[in-house]
Amino acid sequence: MSEHRYILQKYTGRDSRFECPYCKKPNQFSKYIDSETGNPVGDNVGICNRVDKCGYHYTPKQYFDNNGIKPESVGISTPKPKPVPQPISFIDDETFNNSLIGYENNKLIDYLNTIIEPEIVNQLISIYKIGTSSRYNGGTTVFWQVDASDNVRTGKLIKYDNAGHRIKGCNNWVHSVLNIDNFNLQQCFFGEHLLKHSEGERVGIVESEKTAIIASIYFPELVWLASGGAYGINKEKVKVLKGRKVILFPDASKDGKIYKKWEEKAKQFGFEISDYLEQYANDDQKINGVDIADFLAIEKKAESIIEAEPTIIEQEPIKDSYGSKDIPYNEPSPVAIIDSKIENPPKFEGVDLVVQNRVFTSINGDKIELVGIHDYGFCGNWDNHKLAEGYCKPCLLNCLHTLKINGKLQKKEYTQLEVLMLIQNTVNN
Repeated sequence: MSEHRYILQKYTGRDSRFECPYCKKPNQFSKYIDSETGNPVGDNVGICNRVDKCGYHYTPKQYFDNNGIKPESVGISTPKPKPVPQPISFIDDETFNNSLIGYENNKLIDYLNTIIEPEIVNQLISIYKIGTSSRYNGGTTVFWQVDASDNVRTGKLIKYDNAGHRIKGCNNWVHSVLNIDNFNLQQCFFGEHLLKHSEGERVGIVESEKTAIIASIYFPELVWLASGGAYGINKEKVKVLKGRKVILFPDASKDGKIYKKWEEKAKQFGFEISDYLEQYANDDQKINGVDIADFLAIEKKAESIIEAEPTIIEQEPIKDSYGSKDIPYNEPSPVAIIDSKIENPPKFEGVDLVVQNRVFTSINGDKIELVGIHDYGFCGNWDNHKLAEGYCKPCLLNCLHTLKINGKLQKKEYTQLEVLMLIQNTVNN
C-alpha cells in the first residue's frame, strides 16, 4: 500500500503507458491513479516520460483545484494492512543465455565497431552482457539488467539504425514480450553486476545504456552504470551504491530540466554531479538531449584514447614555505577527467580559467590539460578561491599543477602563475 493516495500507475507493459495529451506521442504518458481503487484520476492527469522534449506534468492537486473538487469528496481513505511484499521476479537463465549470440546482425554492435576497435567491442559485449533479439525484424539489442547477485531482473529491447540512433517504435521489455504472468518487476541499474568486481572504485551514472558502454572505454577510471531514463534513480536502486563515491552525468535538456532533477537526486543521496553539458552544450544540443557520449572524440580508436589517459605521478609530498603539514597529491577531479577527453576544448581568457577550468588552448594552439594538483591549503577551502579579483593570490605562487601539453605528460610541476604565462606563450615548452 502506498503512503500516498494518488500515485503514478506502475509500469506493467506498453498497455500501461498512453498517448501524451500534449505532445501526442504514443506510449509515453503515465497516468496518476487512486491507489485505493486503481482508477485514473483523469485522462489528462499524469506525466510525459519525454521529460527533456515535452515536459508535460499535470498533477492530481492541479486537477482538483482546476475543477473545484475536494480530494476528500473523491473517496475517504481507510487504513488498510500493508500487503505482504512479493518476491522480485527474474528472467530465466535459458532466455538470457539464448540472447548472447547473433552479434554479426546486432545493429548497435555494428555501430560500435565503427568507432571502437572490434576486439574491444567484443570485450564490452562480455562485460555488459549485451544480448541480441530477433524482434523488430532482427538485429535488436537487449540491455540486460543484471543485479549485484547476478540475477537477471529484465531486459530492455532497443533497435538502432546504422548511425547508432534509436529507431522509434522499436523498443520494449523482455518480460512484456514474454507475457509472463504476475511478473513483479523491480529494476536495477544497467551494469550493476560490475560493482562486485570493483570494490572501492568510483561510479559514474548516465541515463542511456549505450552511453554507459561507450563511456567505460573513454573513462575506465569509473564504473559506468545506466539509470535507463531521467527518472531512473530512486531510493531502492541506490542501496547497492552505499559507501561508493558516485558522480551523476545527466543528459542536456531544454531549460536544464534533467540537470535540476538529477541535482535533487545528488543532494538526496550524497552524490556528486557533473554540470559539463549545462555549461557547454548549445541550445540546439540541449533541445536534442545530447549526452556525454555525443561529446566524446570518436575520431581515434579506443586503444589510443586509453593510452592517453592522465597519469598520476608518484612523488614525495612537498612542504610549503610557511611550514604547514604535508599535503598529499590529489587525483584528477571528475571535471578534469571529462574535460581531458574533449576534442577542441573551449578557449578561455583570463586568470579565472586556472581556478575554474581544466582544459584550455594557448595562443599558439597548444592543448594544455591540468591533470593533477598539489593544493597546500592556504585558502582553507575551495569557496575562498572565488574572490572578487577572479583568482586566489596565494595559489598563484604556491599551488603546483601537473600538466599534459599536447598529450605529453610534463615532469615539471607548474605554479598557477606559470600556467598563465603558458597561455600567453611566454614560457618555452
